[in-house]
Amino acid sequence: ANQPTEAPTPEELITEYEGIPVSFDDRGFPRLGDPTAPVEVVEISSFDCPHCREFHETVTPSLIERARAGDIVFVYVPLWGTGGIPNGEGAARAALCAGEQGRFWEMHSILFHWQGQFPASPFSTNRLTAGIENLGLDVGAFNACFNSEKTNNTLEAAREFAISKGEEFTGTPSVYINGVLVSPATLDEITTAIDEALARVRRDEATEEPEMTPEATVEAVVVEETEEPPVEETEEPMMEMTEEPEMTSEATVEAAAVEVTEEPEVTPAVDATEEPMVEATEEPEMTPEATQEAE
Repeated sequence: ANQPTEAPTPEELITEYEGIPVSFDDRGFPRLGDPTAPVEVVEISSFDCPHCREFHETVTPSLIERARAGDIVFVYVPLWGTGGIPNGEGAARAALCAGEQGRFWEMHSILFHWQGQFPASPFSTNRLTAGIENLGLDVGAFNACFNSEKTNNTLEAAREFAISKGEEFTGTPSVYINGVLVSPATLDEITTAIDEALARVRRDEATEEPEMTPEATVEAVVVEETEEPPVEETEEPMMEMTEEPEMTSEATVEAAAVEVTEEPEVTPAVDATEEPMVEATEEPEMTPEATQEAE
């Protein structure tokens, strides 16, 4: 009688996501990890699908660690009705609404845990509500979200996303790494695909660096060419123009002034004062003496 409401929430299912960023993309799909991580892993999945539970148990733990390391962002596309277990739609709605309170990934793990533990009726309404309470979430907000337009739109977007893959989508789980389908979706195949995608991203980054280096070099050369010549042209010509012409003209004027003032003063002084004085003093003094001697 109590089984439909029994809702175990093992501690390890709650703590395994600690420290990893969580968000929703613009379609409402939950994301685990940094949205700008170099590799995007997209899983189209359904809580009522037994193969999806197997994927969750064998592959998801590795994806959690890769998201924690910053290698990937893990996107969950919530389909329902692909596995035949009752109330898969209710499970998808419960997980999305737990996500509205920041606990999608914890609820996602709990739902797969219940699928294995209660195969006949893992997603009864009472069990879903009890699980929300055990996570410490607001039941009133959960109930308001459960049948909201936003939740309806996300489930419809998930269905359209799967359809958009065409014949490539053959069922759940389907895993795409940077848009490329990985099949079979085993741990080894997915690990290899992630590593190869990371290597491609790093190669692309490495090829971009040399392209940036010449640009930086050209910019540095342009800076040097535009800065250095003005220093030489403004300093040297200014020194020559301001010092040499001013010094030369002043020195020339001063030298000319000295020559002009000295020559008129010295030359006339010698000629004018000496010759007349000799003639004037000698002739008068000799004339009286000559007169007396003659007498």
